[in-house]
Amino acid sequence: MGKYSLDSDDNRRYLKESALKLLDFGRAFPSPYGSSYYLSDDGTPMKDRPRETWITSRMAHVYAIGAMMGVAGCKDLSAQALRGLLYELKDKEHGGRYSGLTASGDPLPGKACYAHAFVILAATSALLAGVEGAKELLDESLAEFDRYFW
Repeated sequence: MGKYSLDSDDNRRYLKESALKLLDFGRAFPSPYGSSYYLSDDGTPMKDRPRETWITSRMAHVYAIGAMMGVAGCKDLSAQALRGLLYELKDKEHGGRYSGLTASGDPLPGKACYAHAFVILAATSALLAGVEGAKELLDESLAEFDRYFW
């Protein structure tokens, strides 16, 4: 067998090792308020780039999966991204989520269905992982999706 043979012990070990490396690589993603920095090739936050909603959602989703795998620290990282989605990236005046924020914290123009779909994915994964705030975000994001994109 080998690491590329599906359903083999070698493959399961390879996939778990790869997942753990990826989870370790991305740990520096959260900004102080939870939105996600882009990461350089060595995992260093790129603070001069925008912090986008779809990337923050992806990080919430990925670290929720890490939490379900039992990887230490992943539940807290998912919760930090959820806070970014619940507060920092939320358009408190008009509803929904900004597409992202500039490096200086101003909203990026426009809103996209694509980013909002990622918010639903993040909230769903986080809910399954038992991350605080997930139910609130899921309820909000489903209502917003129905209101603005359906």
